[in-house]
Amino acid sequence: MQPSRPVNLFLACTPLQVLNAAEARDRFHADDDNFLVVFHSPRSAKKQTRLAELADDAIDSRWTRTWNLKLTRLSQLLFPFTASRLRQQIGLCQCLYTGGFQTQQRHLLHSIPHQQLIVFDGGAGVLQTAVNSWRTQGTRQRRLKQLIPGQNTSLPDLSKARFFTSYALDMPAESIIPNDYRIFRTQVSGKLPVRDEVVFFSQPLHRDLGLNIDIDATIAAVLQHHKASRCRWILHPRETEGPADAEKLPFLAEFFGLREGYLPIAFATWMSSVARSLPAIYGRPVTCFDIRPLLPNTTNADYLRELDATYADFSNAGAVILPQPHTGLPQTHTPRDPAAHAA
Repeated sequence: MQPSRPVNLFLACTPLQVLNAAEARDRFHADDDNFLVVFHSPRSAKKQTRLAELADDAIDSRWTRTWNLKLTRLSQLLFPFTASRLRQQIGLCQCLYTGGFQTQQRHLLHSIPHQQLIVFDGGAGVLQTAVNSWRTQGTRQRRLKQLIPGQNTSLPDLSKARFFTSYALDMPAESIIPNDYRIFRTQVSGKLPVRDEVVFFSQPLHRDLGLNIDIDATIAAVLQHHKASRCRWILHPRETEGPADAEKLPFLAEFFGLREGYLPIAFATWMSSVARSLPAIYGRPVTCFDIRPLLPNTTNADYLRELDATYADFSNAGAVILPQPHTGLPQTHTPRDPAAHAA
């Protein structure tokens, strides 16, 4: 009788997390049994469908099994039973990977027995939550309110966790597993042609931070800096408005070169995680516009520190940080939860 293969479980709730899960799977666990759980958070029907389509597009056929869990009110109430069934089917994990710490993910981190916990990139805000917990050796005093009976929603002890990340984290080297997307890069066959344009990946800054950005001035600054003839404006999946020629990609941003068949002379954004992933995958430069001077004085201090760390990391990785053009447009409302929307 042949011994059973090692088992690994990956928890994801965004298309980027699915991609990073696959990168870790193929790099470290190619001969193991690898299970993927994708959480689809409750959102408006249109946004939920959009994110689900992007996540599905990023899921390949090399998973041993995949569960797509749509988190309705009923399914959240019954989640302890779902977690129990998953535990019975999966058993002991060699490695348990997570890209986030939503309520149901936290419950599974406590419920599924595992030998090693590994956190992979799911956006700068998610990563910062994990890093802060690691720095306190996992002993967070504040716990989430127990809204759903039978669920352990506390942040798990991350003192012994490792981090599979493309970011330069301020922690000992033994806690870091650098993610340079070496597996994904092998899919980029040959040298892609380069077009005279900059691709700008937008973010919902008005919705999340109350910022009114002068898009025309931003595009002009992009073109001037890169001496390009065109700026292709890509809306974030949660955005609904933009320039007249703005578009949404039908695939994850990291698939840009593979699906479009070309590369721009540069990528640009404000503070999106594509500032880390796209240069690593395609070797093209990236420009980030600094929004910090536009934030109101009432902005949460912890969030400002996270932004400082994010921009510093982008700069250290080679990104050019430019001041965001400011034309005096009024900033309209207080951020709802800015740290949750850093990706």
